[in-house]
Amino acid sequence: MRCKYCNSEKIVKKGFNPNRKQRYLCKSCSRTFVENADRNYYPHNYKELAVRMFCEGMTMMAIARVLEVPYQTVRTCYAFGMLKS
Repeated sequence: MRCKYCNSEKIVKKGFNPNRKQRYLCKSCSRTFVENADRNYYPHNYKELAVRMFCEGMTMMAIARVLEVPYQTVRTCYAFGMLKS
């Protein structure tokens, strides 16, 4: 295995992340990572749909219901400026 940041082979186990996936520490760059970390990405058109719904006056709760995503996801997008018109 190699470090995903510096490509070094000096890797040691460093506990587990909250999802119980093995974490690793790179002895060369001192960064930690999870091998093959899964992320929940939504389809690309979700952001566009969410922006359109928001501009039409829908609440964040309603957007979350329609897109079937957690309310926190919509709220986070708003907080980072992704839904501001």
